[in-house]
Amino acid sequence: MMCITVEAASVAELRRVIVSTCGDLMVYMRIKPVEHASKMKFWLCLSKTSVDAVIGNIMRTLPQAEFGRITPLPTSNPSNTN
Repeated sequence: MMCITVEAASVAELRRVIVSTCGDLMVYMRIKPVEHASKMKFWLCLSKTSVDAVIGNIMRTLPQAEFGRITPLPTSNPSNTN
């Protein structure tokens, strides 16, 4: 799970970058306005292999984007006991 905050005017551009970079590797994307601000917060659930590419493309396209913590989602695979 990754959190990104951008100005509201940049929402369409950020969505375009995310979809063009991740394609089918994105599990879901949630967008919510930040209270009392003109910013929007994105939560992305991506495959681990696409994280570096999406961060690089967002930084090139929207250098003002603010990145939050990246946290792994718990796996539901019972055979994975690491």
